[in-house]
Amino acid sequence: MLIRKLDPLGRERTRYEAELIEAVGERRTVRAIWQLPGMALGYLSIETGDIVIEDFFEDRGYNVMAFHGADGALKGWYANVTRPARFHDAGIDWEDLILDAFMSPDGELRILDEEEFAEHRASLAPDEAVQALRSLDLAVTDLRERWRALANDAIAAALTARGWTIGTAESCTGGHIGDLLTDRSGSSAYFLGGIIAYANAVKQARLGVRAETLERHGAVSAETALEMVRGARAALGVDVAISATGIAGPGGGTPEKPVGLVYLGLATPTAERVERHVWTGERVANKHASADAALGLLLRALRGNA
Repeated sequence: MLIRKLDPLGRERTRYEAELIEAVGERRTVRAIWQLPGMALGYLSIETGDIVIEDFFEDRGYNVMAFHGADGALKGWYANVTRPARFHDAGIDWEDLILDAFMSPDGELRILDEEEFAEHRASLAPDEAVQALRSLDLAVTDLRERWRALANDAIAAALTARGWTIGTAESCTGGHIGDLLTDRSGSSAYFLGGIIAYANAVKQARLGVRAETLERHGAVSAETALEMVRGARAALGVDVAISATGIAGPGGGTPEKPVGLVYLGLATPTAERVERHVWTGERVANKHASADAALGLLLRALRGNA
């Protein structure tokens, strides 16, 4: 079938052949081979012969392209904000609204072309411009869900292969990390439990965080994140533990420790790590971003044989 990419004015920008592999309701999934010269985008390297699996929707304002190397290895997902795709007997037409997002296999999300969209926005009807931004939010949610499923499968495989169990020690995320890890059917084989230690007293009593650490470095610190994972390994009897401590907002920030600051801790039988992040969203968004980052930290550590 023929796929045609059009600009916002309906002018054809590119066309290519693709194979229809699934048609379900308002979705069409196609497979195409990248025939153009290679492109190095910084966040994504595309080579001639790469495989692209594309999802188009008649009822959504975006599409999603999954880029794979010729060997089948996933390179990432690219979402284009669009007008709803038009399906016809000869193929699919879609109109690009010049606002995109990319999700790497490691869980790194990038919003792309924001400046170009800002320049182009005046040419769109006001309602359509607002809808494009809403569609971007929906596309980002879609990308996150695809990545979480991939990460969970990879984490499950790595833990099972090693015979390791895992638990969580959460403060600012309030259980979101454990929720993500248990989204996968069969997670009870390796996920033993979690401790939500919101108050400092619980961090001390249940996780063994030292009063001296809290007084000297504060609850939101790399030192506390590490003591939380060490305590979780001992309290839960698990091989791997992951922790989160931070300031979700909207209050509680200081110049030294702003709203959105989060420390993630990880301990395995062979290594310990801490990551620092500063998110800029609202409270719920910061909690979800922290949980996703924790999943990413765990995935990278297991892939690196940490």
